[in-house]
Amino acid sequence: MRTKKELLTGEWAVLALLCEKPAHGYAIAAMVAPGGEIGRIWSLSRPLVYRALDVLASLGLIEVQGRIADQRAPRRTEMRASAQGKRLVADWLVTPEPHVRDLRANLLLKILFLHRRHRSATPLLEAQRDQLVAQSAALATRAPEVDDDFVHLWRLTVTNAALGFVEDALARDRDKEDRA
Repeated sequence: MRTKKELLTGEWAVLALLCEKPAHGYAIAAMVAPGGEIGRIWSLSRPLVYRALDVLASLGLIEVQGRIADQRAPRRTEMRASAQGKRLVADWLVTPEPHVRDLRANLLLKILFLHRRHRSATPLLEAQRDQLVAQSAALATRAPEVDDDFVHLWRLTVTNAALGFVEDALARDRDKEDRA
């Protein structure tokens, strides 16, 4: 069994949504559908949303809020984030991603959820930038093994590209704060 800190990207998205307000699985599925605000970054099918809800409930991160009668559908179970789930998401939102491979989804989700909460992403982006600078420097000074040359080049190039994105995002977030 996974621990609470080992959530999958979709589970983080569902939990973060439930930290904003209680919802039922069908409503969450609409938000994480490919055309939804969350779904444009990370989408989940309806069965995967219900699987995420089961996992989150088994970990004690969400709980039943109540049951809602709906004329178009059977009674829906509305879920909400538990206090523990809210604390976990609060920590997740300010923690930089350790692996460049996870930035595309996890960092973008964190920025989106911070902005949905009317919070600055600047502290997260600064921490992510510092981490990427260190990773880039370590890769730049490491001599690749002969067999590893293209893998090393890939990692260095992708890390530097991610660093460029984070610096641009940081500038945009700061400009947004200055205008507010």
